[in-house]
Amino acid sequence: MGTGKEEKSVAKTLKQKAPFSRATLWGFVVLFAAVGSYAIWRSLAAPTPPTVYLSPSTLTLAANSSFSVQVRENSGATAVNAVQANFSYNSSLVTFVSIDATNSAFPVEAQSTGGSGSVNIARGITGSVTGDQLVATVNFTTGATGGSVTMSFTSGTALASASSNQDILGGLSATGSGTYNIDTTAPTVSVSSPANGATISAPGTTSISVNATDAGTVASVDLYIDGVKKTTLTASPYTYSWNTTGLSLGSHTIQAKATDGVGNLGTSATNTVTLADQTAPTVSLSGVTGGTTVNGTKSLTSTATDNTGGSGIAKVEFYVDGALKSTDTSSPFAYSWDTTTATNASHSLTAKAYDNASPANIATSSAISVTVDNSLPATPGSFTSSNKTLTSITLSWTASTDNIGVTGYRITRNGTTITTTGSAATSYADSGLSPTTTYAYTIVALDGVGNASTAASLNVATLTAKTGDLNGDNNINITDLSILLSNWNSTSGGVADINASGKVDIFDLSILLSHWGT
Repeated sequence: MGTGKEEKSVAKTLKQKAPFSRATLWGFVVLFAAVGSYAIWRSLAAPTPPTVYLSPSTLTLAANSSFSVQVRENSGATAVNAVQANFSYNSSLVTFVSIDATNSAFPVEAQSTGGSGSVNIARGITGSVTGDQLVATVNFTTGATGGSVTMSFTSGTALASASSNQDILGGLSATGSGTYNIDTTAPTVSVSSPANGATISAPGTTSISVNATDAGTVASVDLYIDGVKKTTLTASPYTYSWNTTGLSLGSHTIQAKATDGVGNLGTSATNTVTLADQTAPTVSLSGVTGGTTVNGTKSLTSTATDNTGGSGIAKVEFYVDGALKSTDTSSPFAYSWDTTTATNASHSLTAKAYDNASPANIATSSAISVTVDNSLPATPGSFTSSNKTLTSITLSWTASTDNIGVTGYRITRNGTTITTTGSAATSYADSGLSPTTTYAYTIVALDGVGNASTAASLNVATLTAKTGDLNGDNNINITDLSILLSNWNSTSGGVADINASGKVDIFDLSILLSHWGT
């Protein structure tokens, strides 16, 4: 800020440079004063020279800790050679320790006392200094009680000009005090997620969120799981991804501890959570094809798999139309469904898989819809034989009916299936038989799902061979005579050697003629 002396000097210079009027000259003086006022306003944030002040002017301190405050002076461009710095403090909150003059710009000590709420320092220099200089460093300790300590300069504080040996401060308003806060309040900290008592699906990754606040600053948050520190978080939001893979299912604890900028420690309440298998198994059902018609007994199978790290499969239940039909507790999971216990209609089949979690996780398979048809075709009618020979029998019957259609007929001989015919067949010639042999035949009608009708039965014998019937047509006639004569005198006549003498001769002819026409 310009002084009155400086303003007069400027005015004098301006008057020498140009013939200004008195009004114009006064305008320049007013302008200079305004600029000086702006400079004072701009520097209100810190003491402007000349000043005696404390540095730093603010601190946040922990209880029972040491701290230091510098006493400084700034004379600006004015040379000074002595300084008296007297200030007070709240002795109930801080305790004076010592005054340290190391690096002081004023090596001559006149006074250096402290205690009982006041500090008095007087120091000088042979010669002079200008600008911002260290006077001394005052050391304190904080007590156990929190609060705010204001250190203000008191009467007697002065800054002496080296040329005039007068105080240039102009009063205590030119000094800079300090405010020092003793923080004994721990941060407030809580685990916001997961909540206490929560059940967490495991294995997997769960986000842990912590809220931490402080009157000052939160320096760090330590997160503990089951009493073991897992991480230190230094910036909000305080979150941690907790991988629960491999951890035992059941109860686990989560706790957070927050430290503020001066070391106060806040501890959250402990959240107890439960890791549980909450993932349902996967299950499928097979053994029948959806949309088909079924009958008889069907072997249903189920494939059930639990999630990786899960509790395993406890059981599989089989349902028909929502009704429980069977429970299997070991793999492979299977059920034999007797469709005859169901109505001839559409039915829905499902399987449910349960794991070993408590409570169990349950999965239901996709439903398979099938139609049950246990209606038997009508028994083939008029089951008879015809065209019997020594080695063949022709069987015949009348067609059967069925609600979904007959697909064929199954014929057995002496309990062994010999053929399954097409749906249009009404007869069958059975050959390769033995003469003079009785055969037991059955026939059943079949439908498209394998239903078989009640069997129709028939016992039929092949013809008995006649002596002299060489061609097996059950008649002794010219054809048989022709066969014999063709083998006349043959020693390998086969059927023509009627008396088995080893030669076809007159005696064989005699036998044939004896049965002629029979």
